Amino acid sequence: MAERLSSPIRAIKRTRLAASVLDVVIAPQQALVTRYAILKALHRIDQDATGHKLFRKEPLGKIHVQRVIGNLIATKALASDPDYGRNVYRVLSMGDATAEEAFALVTPFGYVSHLSAMQRRGLSDRHPVALHLTLPADTVARRMATEQMGMDFPPPFDRLPVETGVRLVNMVPPAKLRGRAVEVTKTAHPGTWLTVRGTATRLATIGQTFHDMLDRPDLCGGMAHICDVWRNHAQTYLPEIIRVIEADGSPIAKVRAGYLLDEVLGLKEDARIQGWLAHAQRGGSRVLDPSQPFAPTYSEKWMLSINV
Repeated sequence: MAERLSSPIRAIKRTRLAASVLDVVIAPQQALVTRYAILKALHRIDQDATGHKLFRKEPLGKIHVQRVIGNLIATKALASDPDYGRNVYRVLSMGDATAEEAFALVTPFGYVSHLSAMQRRGLSDRHPVALHLTLPADTVARRMATEQMGMDFPPPFDRLPVETGVRLVNMVPPAKLRGRAVEVTKTAHPGTWLTVRGTATRLATIGQTFHDMLDRPDLCGGMAHICDVWRNHAQTYLPEIIRVIEADGSPIAKVRAGYLLDEVLGLKEDARIQGWLAHAQRGGSRVLDPSQPFAPTYSEKWMLSINV
């Protein structure tokens, strides 16, 4: 019997559309992309003034997103990210991303905060095991996502995310990201951040970092450590600290900041700091360190137990 010859396996070729999408997503040096990023790239190609009109026979839809992702995986341009899994893909030609950058590329709203921000900014010599991240509360994140989709897909394309089922989602990172434990804080009042030059990482501003120390001392190394940081660095960044706490600080954050700047650093002439005295409460049981019990050492001026 004649031996049957097996036919050679035909190599899968990268489609023109997939190649165009890949060019768009790697242009900003992104190591990770989401399905939403793929949809944005397809929309950009479709609207490109150079005449790329790739969807003349049928409008851009969910099938195009699926086909492009499938082709880019088959041609070894993308691979599912091992930490995020579904709907997040590594761009294999770009190498891996750090935990901070992976978070920023996948989750559009949120930033590195608390002790992680303190360490990144040189305010603390402690190296937190967990990566501290602040995200907007779910209701706030949904509103921000709706606003962003409106900017990404203005009329008459505003129905595209709904029609394709590919919407912008503020994805919560996994419990461990790139080998690092992740600690997430959600807030209805997200603070200010900036993008670190040359990276995708979003980092709390210096004023926000000082504000967060007083709002959540437990996530910033404890109040004793915070007092040392304020003694060593607060005067350097005083304008930014006062601006953020004046605008966004809670009453107790303003009292704690007032005590540290007034009685510890001796900055008694600033009218804005003295204005925070209006938030001091006589007869209350406010403490400088919320993790410790009330102590008899007391600031009469700021009506605050100095329990550190």
